[in-house]
Amino acid sequence: MIEVEIKAKVKDFSLIKKQLEKLGAEFLNKEKQIDAIFGRKEDLDNEHKIIEGHFSARVREKGDKRLVEFKEIRRGAPGMEFSSPVVSLESGINFLEKLGFEKAFTISKVRENYKYNDFEICLDDVDELGSFIEIEHPCKDGSKQDALKECEDLLGILAPDAVIEPKKYGDLMQEIINKK
Repeated sequence: MIEVEIKAKVKDFSLIKKQLEKLGAEFLNKEKQIDAIFGRKEDLDNEHKIIEGHFSARVREKGDKRLVEFKEIRRGAPGMEFSSPVVSLESGINFLEKLGFEKAFTISKVRENYKYNDFEICLDDVDELGSFIEIEHPCKDGSKQDALKECEDLLGILAPDAVIEPKKYGDLMQEIINKK
């Protein structure tokens, strides 16, 4: 199944949470996620961002789970993703280093997950980047445009002052690093 998602920068979550409650959205959980992001020199552009169509890798710690993940970078479109559990962060890092990946940075966030009809809604408080809402929705009948419009409509209800952010967290973090 193909899903579309939008992400938007928000000032705070209090009004969004009130709207979610009013709509009858189900609170699923709150979790801390730590992503150690890796790249290979041949996959980076001159700003140290992953080249379109190339892969980034990460070791994700999410609650008591640890995963090694590879993600095809497609800005504005879904890309392939592969994920596999690992015993420890260290074993995941060692695996990626053996494949020629180098650690670039870490993204740490606290995520609150909600479910509303077919939508997945995430409220992310991301260290150094701020507060964001992500809304995901499956494409029914293969229409990405319709699913995207439904996400945008829901965003308008939940956070009318939000500013859509097309960049991935990794690109935003790399921009901060580049400025230093």
